[in-house]
Amino acid sequence: MVKKSLRYSLFLFPCLTLSQFIFNREVEWGMVIAISTLAGLFNLLWDWAKVPYQWKKSGD
Repeated sequence: MVKKSLRYSLFLFPCLTLSQFIFNREVEWGMVIAISTLAGLFNLLWDWAKVPYQWKKSGD
């Protein structure tokens, strides 16, 4: 789960950097790092929320 979200944010970082460099000729590093980090955290929370909780624990 963590590996997938880390891979997602590491993929997003160069894509955002390259797109800003091509279109604007200058890269806003703070925005790129913030968006990559927030996207990775969102992906991590999304995967965590998809795992169902087991209400009936063994031993009850």
